[in-house]
This record gives sequence, structure tokens and C-alpha cells, in this order.
Amino acid sequence: MGSLLWLVMVTRLLASREVPAGTEFHVRLTAPIGSYAGKPGMPVNAVLIAPVVVNNDVVLPMGTTVSGVVRSVARVGLGFRHETASLDLNFNRVTLPGGAALPVATRVAEVDNSRERVESGGRIHGVRATGSICFRVSGYLRMAMAWDIHAELAEWALKSLIVQLPEPEIYYPAGAELTLNTTSPVFVAPQGQSPPAPDLAEPERRSLRELALNVPRRAYMPESMRPSDLTNVLFIGSREQIEAAFRSAGWTEAKAANFRRRIRFIRAAAEEHGYDAAPMSPLLVNDAEADMSWQKGLNDVAKRHHIRIWKQSATWNGRQVWAGAATRDIDFAYFRPGSRLTHQIASDVDQEREKVAYDLAFTSCAGLLDWVPRPDLPRVSQNATGDAMTTDSRIVVLAMNDCPEPRLSVDSSSPSIALLAHGSTLQRLARREVLTLRSDVLRDNFVWRTFEASRWAVSYCRRRYHRSRNLASYRLDTALASALPIKTP
Repeated sequence: MGSLLWLVMVTRLLASREVPAGTEFHVRLTAPIGSYAGKPGMPVNAVLIAPVVVNNDVVLPMGTTVSGVVRSVARVGLGFRHETASLDLNFNRVTLPGGAALPVATRVAEVDNSRERVESGGRIHGVRATGSICFRVSGYLRMAMAWDIHAELAEWALKSLIVQLPEPEIYYPAGAELTLNTTSPVFVAPQGQSPPAPDLAEPERRSLRELALNVPRRAYMPESMRPSDLTNVLFIGSREQIEAAFRSAGWTEAKAANFRRRIRFIRAAAEEHGYDAAPMSPLLVNDAEADMSWQKGLNDVAKRHHIRIWKQSATWNGRQVWAGAATRDIDFAYFRPGSRLTHQIASDVDQEREKVAYDLAFTSCAGLLDWVPRPDLPRVSQNATGDAMTTDSRIVVLAMNDCPEPRLSVDSSSPSIALLAHGSTLQRLARREVLTLRSDVLRDNFVWRTFEASRWAVSYCRRRYHRSRNLASYRLDTALASALPIKTP
């Protein structure tokens, strides 16, 4: 009996695939979690929103449940003990859609589009409310006003009534997305192939690939006509189907820029919170601005997933065709070519292509038809504001459907949990005064303000230096890429 059990275990091990340490799990919370009401030992639950692939085999499909507990938590409360909050999550178990479960060892690597930072050990560290741009600027104004002996009342009004502090407690609602890294190998039996083989006849596949190869490769800035983002997503379907899919996936449509929205954008940046209707700068394809613009953020307006979509004149099997250019904003950038203030994008634009494809496929409103290589597309290029872009040259093709019962980004089989994000209005007012007084005692002086201004100047010089180095590296990569033969994936 023992030998038979041993034989079964060895057979399963040989049939398994090793998920190596460092593998990324892209997950979406199915229940809220936060520092104010969270406690050690509280369960945390998420769902895998992109498959984990090893050697072209899906070992953990979309929909796999990832669960664990809160390891430790520190809340700000009234601000007497802590200025910042922290949260340490231990995701230690995965459950496959069929019900099979296995232990895993992971750490949180990133909270998607979050203002909070993640330490090397996986602990989420919250923001300091009095560290926001608006509060720091108000500090310099208060110092100037304090030179006048009659300005005490105006100083109090400025720091207590006008300046809005960001919420220092950490709170992530259901639907917030995290990236986990495995810290030790996991052995899992393959669940299928990736990408899923599209069920297309060979003539359909050829016509689809011909269509994808004829899609414009780049978007351009309107005034200078500098080449910018790469088109990397192709949609087959109606506008209504695309809109329904993005909304189901938790994306929001960007609004056209006007004075009011620009002010709201500036306030979101200064007060460190999100803005889900933030405008996008216009880009052209075939001399036309985007027909649709979609974005997905959280609590930091400097970061977002986003895609611009243009309707094409061609059709496929009688259905409308749309080309999209997807990139991810990761920070603000200043004094770039063609713009004084813009976003910096992540250089690996293929990751954003995968993000769009798997987000929409997760809702069941879109199917992955094909991944079409474009051999003449440069592997290394640069957008209109100088950010480097790398790609494997492929464009993903998505077939949209009417999707009468989409799987929403906040759908969950987990029990509903009511979790307070912060204290009452009275508690928040008291905390504001405590944190302001605490900050004033430590930082409202000439020495600290001089140090802070010097640190900003040094940080700016460092960014300029790294940008120049990255630009030199980009030029070298471009020269090497043009000298080497292009290999299709």
C-alpha cells in the first residue's frame, strides 16, 4: 500500500510543472481590507485575474482563488502614536476552479495604481497625511505669513480649513488589484495551453492576421506629429460591446479636458487621491482623435492603466474593427517634449496589452482570438515625450460579445464584509489637528524647510540624470535592434 501511494505521488510530481520563486500572481481583492478596522488573523481573499503560465502551459488559470490572512496591521487612529498606517498581508493558499487547493508562499510586490509603497518584505506602508504637496506648499506660505504678527488667524484657517489632507488610513475596496511574488517554488499540474487556441478556420485566421497587419502601427501627437504610442490591441465588435466590457472590468471612461476637470486633476495630484475621470492628452491615428478612452486607477492620480481606441474603416466578418494603444502611467513627468506636465509610462508596453486582454476576458465579454506578430515593428522605440517602449511586436485580437451576464470586477463568492475605512467625522477632525500639530512641531521651521527644498532639488537632478542615461541606453538599444535580424515569436 505504501509503495502504491509513493508511486502515485511520484507520477503526480512528474506530471506537474514547477512555478519558480519570483513568479508574479496578478490578483484582485474580493473583499475590502484596511488598516483602520483590520486586525491580525483577519482573512483576505482575492482571485487570479491573469493566468500563470509555465513553458506555455497554464498552471493556474484565471478565476483561481488566492487566500490568506492579515499578518499585522498598524492604524493611524487619532495620530498620537502613528503618523502612517501599515498593513502586512500573507497570501498562503490557492484554490483551483475545480476545488483542488495547495499551499503557496508569497509576498505582496505591488498594489496597483496605489499611492502607498510596498517595502521589500511585502509590508504595505501608508502615506503621511501632512506629507502631501498641498500641505507642504502651505507650510512655506504659513512661514511667510507668520512673519506678520497679525496673521495667526489666517495661518490657522489656511492649514485647518482650506488645505485638505489625504486619508492616511490604508483602505482597499473589493476590486483593488495587487501583484504577489512567490517566495518558494510551487508544483502544479498543467490546466491547459496558453494562449487559448482560437477556434478559427484557416481562411478566417489568414484574413484576421492580414487585417491585424494593416492596422496603423503608431499614434501621433496632434501638433508636432511626433510618433507616440504603439497600437497593440485590436477589438472586433460594436462600440456598445466594448463599452460594456470595460465597465464590467472596472474601467472608467476618460472625460474631455475642460477648466473644471483640470482643476480637479490638479487637486487630486496635490491632495494625493485618485480621479477616475481624469482627461487624457489627445493622440491621432489616421489624423483622428480617439473615439474612446478608458482608464483604471485607484487612489493615486499619477498612476493608471489606460487605452485609447480608434474605429477603423475595415470590417471583419461583417463586424466593426477598432484599434487600441494601451500603456500604463507610472508617475508624473515635467518639462518633456511637447508638454510641461505629462505622465511617464512603463517601458514594457506588452504588459499593458496583456492587462487589457485578460481584464476583458475575465468578464467573459471578450474572447482571445489571436496574437498576431508584426515583424516590421521595431522592438525598441520611443513615445512622443521621450519614454522608451519595448515590445515583442505582437498585437492581441479580441472578439467582443453581448455578454448579458458579465463577471464584474467586484463579483465574489466570498461572504460580504462591511469594513470601516476610517473613523467618524469628529475623530477625523481631531486626528487632523493632532497630525498638523505634530508636523508643525517637527517640520515647521527654517531648518526643515531648507532641507526639504534641497531634497526636492537633488531628487529633480537625479531624475534628469537617470533620464539622460535611459535615453542613451535607448539609442544604443535602437542601434543594436536595427543591426540584428528580427525574429517573430
